[in-house]
Amino acid sequence: MIVRCTGRINLQSWALFSTTVRGLFAESKTIRVDLTNVVEVDSTGIGAFVSVWASAKGSGCDLKFMNPNKHVQDVVEITKLHDMFEGVPSGSGS
Repeated sequence: MIVRCTGRINLQSWALFSTTVRGLFAESKTIRVDLTNVVEVDSTGIGAFVSVWASAKGSGCDLKFMNPNKHVQDVVEITKLHDMFEGVPSGSGS
């Protein structure tokens, strides 16, 4: 299953993102969250990514984020969250 996000994942939208994706765990054991059309992710959004990913893992669901923009890729590199993302190389900036 592919979830396509648009706009911003931030303090104002993280709860909707989290509730929506968590609601899909029972429907599919493989979920990809496409970030192609996401223009901003703040620290609250990154926290939501981590929380949803950990919950998915605990539920036996394979959840990965894909197609992050350059800003999100930089955050992934800084925070070492490579395991959550598909197609973002580990250690590319080290």
